[in-house]
Amino acid sequence: MNTSQTTGANGVRQDQDRTLADLGRIVEQAEALLQTLSEEGSEAVESVRRRVLRTMGQAKARMADSRDAVREAATSAAQRGDQYVHENPWKSVAIAAGIGAVVALLLASQMRREP
Repeated sequence: MNTSQTTGANGVRQDQDRTLADLGRIVEQAEALLQTLSEEGSEAVESVRRRVLRTMGQAKARMADSRDAVREAATSAAQRGDQYVHENPWKSVAIAAGIGAVVALLLASQMRREP
C-alpha cells in the first residue's frame, strides 16, 4: 500500500471517529434536552434544542464528507485495479485462478466436514 492509500484510509478512519463522537454528543444533548424539559422553563429548553440541532447539522455534514471520501477511495481503487489488469492481463488471470483454487479447496474441505 502506498503512502497516499494509507493517508486516505487514515483520513476516512478519522472522519468516522469524529462522526461517532458527534453522534455521541447528539445523544448526550438529547438526554439533556429531555431532562431539561422535565425540570426547567422554555429558555433552557430552547438553548438545548439549538445545540442539538447545531450538532446534528455538523454530524450530517461530516457523514456526507465521509461518504464522499469513501466513494472517492473506492473509485480510485477500482481504477487502479482496472489499470493493473490491463497492464498485466496474464498475471491477473493467474491471480484470479489461484484465488479460485483456494476458494474451491476451502469449500470442498467444508463440504467434507458436514454430515
